[in-house]
Amino acid sequence: MRSTMRPVRRGVLLASALGFFVLCGCGGPALPPMVPVEGSVTVDGAPVTSGQVSFVPVSAEPDKPVPPSNGQIDASGSYRIFTGGKAGAPAGKYKVTVTPSMVPMQGATSMPKTPFNERFRDLNKTTLQIEVAADKAAGAYDLKLTK
Repeated sequence: MRSTMRPVRRGVLLASALGFFVLCGCGGPALPPMVPVEGSVTVDGAPVTSGQVSFVPVSAEPDKPVPPSNGQIDASGSYRIFTGGKAGAPAGKYKVTVTPSMVPMQGATSMPKTPFNERFRDLNKTTLQIEVAADKAAGAYDLKLTK
């Protein structure tokens, strides 16, 4: 009888220790407060219908790392930013990159062409900068690209 109790005790101890660590929040540093970020992406006035928008902090504090801030562009050209699985981005200044969807259409013989100027894909060349703040008006996070 004693030999069947030991594995049960070990399991209870292991589950208790795991629960303790989860409750203590040992999943990494806490995120700063998030500001909702939503906008649209257009090229010469027409919506970009797929891809990804990425926000990279201009001056990140080394002692306060923040996970990447990204959002998917939907079929209407709209996007919504998420950081560390939470909606929004921390307040601050960001360089913005836009990466098009590069999935070829069925039957295509080559990769699709980028529907906008390549500089918007490159963090070192992009001219897109945004300041995330709580008091921004509607349309403040719209991204207007060129060919």
